[in-house]
Amino acid sequence: MIWVPAAIYLALEGAWASAAILTIWGGVIVAGIDNLLYPMLVGSRLRLHTVVAFIGAVGGIVLFGASGLVLGPAVIAVTISLIDILKRRLNDQPEAEPGPKRDAEPSRQSEPAPSRE
Repeated sequence: MIWVPAAIYLALEGAWASAAILTIWGGVIVAGIDNLLYPMLVGSRLRLHTVVAFIGAVGGIVLFGASGLVLGPAVIAVTISLIDILKRRLNDQPEAEPGPKRDAEPSRQSEPAPSRE
């Protein structure tokens, strides 16, 4: 992101060709490499498929701004982990088997309270 202020500075100084070259370089080459290599690197570290990491990075940028480049894939990884934990917990619970029902506590027949006369 350093190239953006530098390109603006060059344009304000009148060096239009240099500003255009720097803008094209930063917008196409640097951003392209960031968007292609970052999901591959982060995806392997977070154990996410490259496409999922890329979608997370783009969605994270839209939602969180620049920090979304890291937060987007991290949120997806945490969500996937929580879903896996929930699936395992639901699969480990034994199903209720129909069987004889236990009677409730035997009802106590209460004797009438002695009257005070």
